Amino acid sequence: MDSENTQAYLRPRARLMSTLGEELISNERVALTELVKNAYDADASLVVIRFNAPLVAGSGSIEVWDDGHGMSPETVRGTWLEIATPHRHRSPQSEGLGRRVLGAKGIGRFSAARLAQVTSLTTHRRDEQEVTVRVDWGRFTKDDDAYLDQVPVDWVSGTPRTFGANSPAQQLFDRVTQGFRDEGRPDDLGHHGTLVRLEGLRQQWDEKSVTLLKQSLSRLLPPAPPSELDVPDRPDFSVYVETPPGELGHHTGFVGASEALAHPHYRLMGTVDADGQAHLQLRTGHSDAEAIIDESLVGDSSRPSCGALTLDIRTWDLEGTSLRQLLNIDVGARSIPEIRQLIRRSSGVALYRDGFRVQPFGESGFDWLGFDLRRVNNPTLRFSNNQVAGFVYISADGNPGLKDRSHREGLIDSPEYEELKARILQAVSRLESWRYKLRRPEQPEEKLHSPGTPGHGLFSGFSLDPLRQVVEQRHPDDVVLGRAVEEASETITEGVRKVQEVLSQFQRLATLGTLVDVVLHDGRAALTRIAFVLEDLQELVENLRGEHAELAEELVKVHTGFSTQQAALDHLFTRIQPLSGRRRGRPRSLSLHAEIRAAVEVHEADLAKLGIDLEVGGEDVTVTVAPGDVNTLVLNLVGNAIYWLSTTSDTHDRSILIETGRTPKGEVEITFSDSGPGVRTEIKDVIFDTYFSDKPDGIGLGLTIAGSVVKDFYDGALSLLPSGPLPGACFQAVLRRRIG
Repeated sequence: MDSENTQAYLRPRARLMSTLGEELISNERVALTELVKNAYDADASLVVIRFNAPLVAGSGSIEVWDDGHGMSPETVRGTWLEIATPHRHRSPQSEGLGRRVLGAKGIGRFSAARLAQVTSLTTHRRDEQEVTVRVDWGRFTKDDDAYLDQVPVDWVSGTPRTFGANSPAQQLFDRVTQGFRDEGRPDDLGHHGTLVRLEGLRQQWDEKSVTLLKQSLSRLLPPAPPSELDVPDRPDFSVYVETPPGELGHHTGFVGASEALAHPHYRLMGTVDADGQAHLQLRTGHSDAEAIIDESLVGDSSRPSCGALTLDIRTWDLEGTSLRQLLNIDVGARSIPEIRQLIRRSSGVALYRDGFRVQPFGESGFDWLGFDLRRVNNPTLRFSNNQVAGFVYISADGNPGLKDRSHREGLIDSPEYEELKARILQAVSRLESWRYKLRRPEQPEEKLHSPGTPGHGLFSGFSLDPLRQVVEQRHPDDVVLGRAVEEASETITEGVRKVQEVLSQFQRLATLGTLVDVVLHDGRAALTRIAFVLEDLQELVENLRGEHAELAEELVKVHTGFSTQQAALDHLFTRIQPLSGRRRGRPRSLSLHAEIRAAVEVHEADLAKLGIDLEVGGEDVTVTVAPGDVNTLVLNLVGNAIYWLSTTSDTHDRSILIETGRTPKGEVEITFSDSGPGVRTEIKDVIFDTYFSDKPDGIGLGLTIAGSVVKDFYDGALSLLPSGPLPGACFQAVLRRRIG
């Protein structure tokens, strides 16, 4: 039978609506936010979210009212009832106020299916009929064989009743705005707009869920930006939540940002342009300290630019002594634990595109920049996610590579998105370094440029002076004493936490050494067995060369491949040998140049990838040292140089020079210089502090470990020189003992 050349068409089943609504939107907060965004796109200045009891699954309702321009019957039919309409692509600006619209894919309206069993839309546009559309989402899944265009929705149009003069909409808006918008209140408030009524709720709304919703809504729009920042004007847009009387009644009111956000301990403000050039201001909230950062934050050169950014990062120290000053400010909290809770609820770095938040950036539990992991690796220096409330501003036109995911949460994983995160973390690391220096006690001048001097003692917070002073001056039953005890207790708790974190760090290092020991032991044992097998294979090849020459040739290829891999593994094990937790071994006489070149091989791949020219020069000194010590020194200092050279542009000369020699006193000098950006002036006196690092993800142990090896085993010193043969950073290690 001849085949027929014709066409067929895709035809969606009605149950597709369940996927678009109930399954595509991840949670009820996101679903309600989508409805608020629709109101924003309709030029609304006020949205009222009204909860009607009983707020349990299968009952109750939620109403979303707005005073936007509303829709005509034609728009409801041709736009709202169409799935994936291109309307927003054709009209990226709102029709009245010129807002950059937030909807783009034409599916956001179906988030209502996530919230309730029935959606009733009532809308009125000036000089048009009022339209009510009632959608029973259960109809779309009732018949598995039904197609989408076979399921009807109820439609009513006619004279306005919900909106208009003396209408329910006008009465509601008048009541909500009474006392807030008396001046300049529009005469036609409530005469037009949209009501989305969600009936038969799919979940129970209790204290926790309403609280989380208000927290999410509070960050839809950023707080008023500082005058120093050129960010999009905050639109005239408010959200009011009305809850039924009773245990949820206290939630009724306008949604606003926490007052605690206005009083950070530290603040970073500024811009990073599309080329990575940063212009940042660092400030404290409790002093006049200020710093200016004007430098390039060049990321991975293989990634495209994420576009220009504007940053407003606010951070807090959560210790009781630091938070106590906020008790004198009306932030809505009466105790230090309440202040700490306010900050944690407001924490997270929010992302705003054209003045409106991109979900879920800014949710307190969404640590998209990995702050908590960074802090685990370096608790002394880094912020945790619950210490940071950030506001990052982008635009659709200026950051075209940052695109939303289809389910409306997060951005698509792309090189631009990775570059965005890298640049924010680089900026935050500048704030962390500056904060560290402010909190660090002054050090004697002779200790500023040598390792092994702690930035601030781990036990510096274990002072009971407040308690001791009160005991001396007051009666034991005095109320003041109780408060002093509480303060001292908090201080002790914080000190213990720091000790635990640092002990955890050293435990991880010890575990790493043990793990390397296991890998080396088991790995080398496996290599020995492989070597025996390869010998047997070689014998087999020789026996087959006569009668089975073709097979023998194939086995030779197999033998060669396995031998190559065996050599590569043996080389790898040699490279990680310095990380072993075993004893360092006996010092022996060796060529310093040869040992340095062997250690540098660990970085061969990175040097080649980045086009870095590494040279070993100077006098080739014969020394008596433990090879692992040279490896430790070289691995850390060359690794640092490679990282900072990677932050320079591809056109920048990338070079590392290692020079060795002896001084007239017989000391051995090893100098490491590079052509990178160098060490910033403001951190030169803290770079040797344990756990201090200027890298966004640095742990801050490299220089400490290298310096300890030089000092403890060779009575030497590791120092930062003012200048060197190359224009970047220059470190010098001096060995004075056991050097041959």
